[in-house]
Amino acid sequence: MSKNKKKKNIGTIVAGLIFILIGGLGGFFGGKVIDESLPSSDTPFINILFIALIFIFACTSMYIQIIVHEAGHYIFGKLSGYDFVSFRIGTLMFVKEKNKIKRKKFNIVGTGGQCLMSPPKCDGYNFPCISYNLGGSIANISLGLLCLSLYFLFSEVPLLSTLLVMNFIFGIGFALLNSIPLKIGGIANDGFNTLSLCRNHEARHMLWLQLKINALVSTGTRLREMPEEWFRLPDNADLKNPLINAIGVMQCSYLHDKKEFGQAKTACEAMLNNTPGLLQVYKNELYCELMFYEIIGQCRKEEIEKFHTEELKKYIKATSSYVSRRRLMYAYELLVNKNTVNANKELIAFEKVAKTYPYEGEVDSEREIIQLINSYSNS
Repeated sequence: MSKNKKKKNIGTIVAGLIFILIGGLGGFFGGKVIDESLPSSDTPFINILFIALIFIFACTSMYIQIIVHEAGHYIFGKLSGYDFVSFRIGTLMFVKEKNKIKRKKFNIVGTGGQCLMSPPKCDGYNFPCISYNLGGSIANISLGLLCLSLYFLFSEVPLLSTLLVMNFIFGIGFALLNSIPLKIGGIANDGFNTLSLCRNHEARHMLWLQLKINALVSTGTRLREMPEEWFRLPDNADLKNPLINAIGVMQCSYLHDKKEFGQAKTACEAMLNNTPGLLQVYKNELYCELMFYEIIGQCRKEEIEKFHTEELKKYIKATSSYVSRRRLMYAYELLVNKNTVNANKELIAFEKVAKTYPYEGEVDSEREIIQLINSYSNS
């Protein structure tokens, strides 16, 4: 078994043990709450309704802890000198644009939310980043322990005690899942990134660059307008580190925005071939762009279908809210399938996504590429 597969299995096992722990806590406290709070009624409907309420409270508590987790990142980031950029729960996203908070729609596969901030001005290496990374887990465990304390005070109040117990369970669970260094669903968690930041000085700089680039992108700045050196991997870079190889992936996007598709293709292939342990979400993004470069290049259907696997089709569907994905499928329908009806549907979908998309510069870039696709179709 390869070293990467062993690490992946370890991460899966640890995550599984945490879920077992959550289940155990849920069984112990949940059984206690049901036993103490279930109304003594001979009417099955009343009992079923009460159990349904417990399920609703569990879902509510989960979303409360997601919000608290991201709020923790914000609070600890703010205390460390960061500035607010965006706050996302599920697909609902709030972005700071020209000193105003605007509502947008966005989603990242494998994440329930995300709070992004602009890092403090510095040399790009020496800045507070540990508390910002672990702030979410600290907030989860703090609320969880507070709810446990309140539960012992209000254990005889049926619905309130249920909500408090659920928040305790999910608070502890979220804290463990995010603070213990793991890769879950192909995404490095906060604990994994924190460990990288402690061990690798270069990783701190790569994180600073990512946050700085994202902050500028949120203001409408295009990647091609940023300094080229920001997208250059350092010599002898540890490409196994997700915080470092992320810049390599961003370099592909930088070249793509400059319309240097040949260089972008080479960069994508280099990242896929030379980066052990590259996160699956990055691999899927690179495969999508390589598929696109083949479509606007030699357009060999057999080569395109090598990229267009069942796994990638699922990823494309899961990221249908990305303007880049709509552009890819527009090119696929127009240039590969020669289906103008489906191509127009993709174009309509692109415009619908663009209305609520948080990154205006990316929308502008994709509009330019769609014009190029149209020129290929007419030639």
